[in-house]
Amino acid sequence: MIAKVWEVKGYKVPPPTERTLKMLFSPELGNTDKVTVLASLIPPGGTTGLHSHDVDEIIYVASGRGVHVEGDEEHPVEPDMVLYAPAKVAHEVRNTGDETIKLICVFVPPLKPSEVIMKAVEAAKGST
Repeated sequence: MIAKVWEVKGYKVPPPTERTLKMLFSPELGNTDKVTVLASLIPPGGTTGLHSHDVDEIIYVASGRGVHVEGDEEHPVEPDMVLYAPAKVAHEVRNTGDETIKLICVFVPPLKPSEVIMKAVEAAKGST
């Protein structure tokens, strides 16, 4: 099974945590029952906002540069790095570079795409 990220329709999360989320694999899409995989495209100066999930998240940095925040710690991120965000631990990725950060996010066990999008929208509303 293959997902061509550039062909998948995205959902734009409103400011101030503006980014585009693209669901690639999920039980709701009918192409897997084990994981949820999405692409998160964060423009320069953008952020995911501080958030957490009820399940573990593994994040592959496909392109772009920025900072990963977890607790009191900040670490630079760049292409070909993998981040791990344990369940219920608040984390954030900020784009501090001049190109879009492309993250491939894997949730285990799977989240419903609607849960991911609604959490992103609620986080954006709470940041204002």
